Amino acid sequence: MTGDANERWEKKAPTLAKEEMERAFFWARDRVVAAVAGGTSPKMGDLGEIATLRVLGAFVSLKKRGRLRSCMGAMREGIAWGVALDSAAVSAATSDPRFPPLSPDEFYDLDLEIWALGGMRVISERGVDQVRAIQIGRDGLQIEGRGRRGLLLPSVAVEFGWDAERFLEAVCEKAGLARDAWTSDETRLSAFEGVSFKKPFVYLASKNPTLARIVAERNKASGEDFEVSVNRANKGDSAKSASAARPTFTLAPNFFRWNVPTNEQNSESKQNGESVGNETTRSAAVAGLFYPATPAARSALFDEFGLTAQNRQSAGNVGIGKNGEGAGNGENRRGWSAALVPHAGWIYSGRLAAATLNRLEIPETVVVFAPKHRAEGADFAVMPAGRWDVGGGESVPSDPDFVERFVAAVPPFRKDVVAHRREHAVETLVPLIARRNPEVKIVGALIGRATVDELAAAAAKFAEFLQSEEKSGRKAPLILISSDMNHFLNDETTRRLDALALDALESLDPTRLLETVRREKISMCGVLPAFFVLTALSKIGKLSKTVKVGYATSGETSGDRERVVGYAGYLFG
Repeated sequence: MTGDANERWEKKAPTLAKEEMERAFFWARDRVVAAVAGGTSPKMGDLGEIATLRVLGAFVSLKKRGRLRSCMGAMREGIAWGVALDSAAVSAATSDPRFPPLSPDEFYDLDLEIWALGGMRVISERGVDQVRAIQIGRDGLQIEGRGRRGLLLPSVAVEFGWDAERFLEAVCEKAGLARDAWTSDETRLSAFEGVSFKKPFVYLASKNPTLARIVAERNKASGEDFEVSVNRANKGDSAKSASAARPTFTLAPNFFRWNVPTNEQNSESKQNGESVGNETTRSAAVAGLFYPATPAARSALFDEFGLTAQNRQSAGNVGIGKNGEGAGNGENRRGWSAALVPHAGWIYSGRLAAATLNRLEIPETVVVFAPKHRAEGADFAVMPAGRWDVGGGESVPSDPDFVERFVAAVPPFRKDVVAHRREHAVETLVPLIARRNPEVKIVGALIGRATVDELAAAAAKFAEFLQSEEKSGRKAPLILISSDMNHFLNDETTRRLDALALDALESLDPTRLLETVRREKISMCGVLPAFFVLTALSKIGKLSKTVKVGYATSGETSGDRERVVGYAGYLFG
């Protein structure tokens, strides 16, 4: 690095040599390792003079097998790059609000990318000239207005193949503004530039003693030299002088990638091809957080929600109050083969979940297909334990015989304790389902990363399995899709996006649903389970109608309309 560092940040992206970017890469990685796995944290002086380089900001991005795992940044014109990089690394490791904190077992599957940003300029042009002022591949965008701000790094438009106008719309969406807000005089639009450096997280792991130990343990367990294979595959340069060369991640609410090239399972969950575990009861993970931890408190909410047990003859119409629209129109509770039910904290979505369940006849076995919100465990994971602990000394049985038949007939599902250990998307529904039928047995199945082809193949196997169960004289299970709708945009935008997804859902075309969610960047967390279930039901002629029970957002309960989650309840038959 040459020249006065304090003069290098104002007019353009920082000019950094490959050696400087590589040094910063290792420094940021050591900071992440220390935050996640302990060990010695790097000192600011280890960065050398680039620590004092004044920049617009720094970002640290982590991708897991090509999917965004975490991305956080620190921005302030003139901030020292070392200070910004330190903040971004620790935040990315521990506090990205969209994802759980990193765990050491994920290091092997991660790519780490660091960014140095500079050259912020206000785009004063309007209309067509505003579009022309943006150069795809060079410019990142920031928009401010109505007390909101959104930012997208320069690589985002390249990654998604956007033109300048679509890039402008996307940054508005990121801020929770209308898509055309960039045309308004009430918003302030700025562009900036950046340079980046990316390598696998375990690249030259021997430089960090803690990481070297973790990799050595991995090598011993797997019988391969993981670091050697990574280093051999990454001999080329990674430092780039232009951000266009690094179209590798996005800060947009893009929680899902559909065509993942591999379906490897997390190593923690492998045990001769299957992780069974020894637990006989799956311990409650979110009792007292997402729902009350005591039977008395749960019962009080059941009464408040109007959730009735089947042996009580409830009224034909069940209202859901302010937290949704139009439940209970007298539809016969029998005849529904599946339902979409929200899984958020009961204070937000419990009333709508209860209204949906009240419309169903709950049989002996219920199978809940849910999204996998956490990294650990298999991507197609069935809970193998015999019971679900729900707190306060109460538990609900699973159906071990059904589980054995299911995993034998429907690859790639496998029994996996690890994937379910901290997952909330099934657990939050268990007490509600058991209220309807105290004799119920509940099977929980999670779906994580999957390609469309993998999902379609598994759905075909599941359809065959359901037919074989019927031919054997067994009663059909009720199938529940556990899903919330769009996450963490403002109420107006969330309702608009959710309306697009729900319109596709009501068409009973699972491919249209998947494509709509992907195209519109709708963060419907259970879209993969929905695609899987609806595809299977359509193959056996049990998907000819749907009824909407209701829709709501968290803002109706919290009063916060700036950052909401959407919820929907649907019946399928």
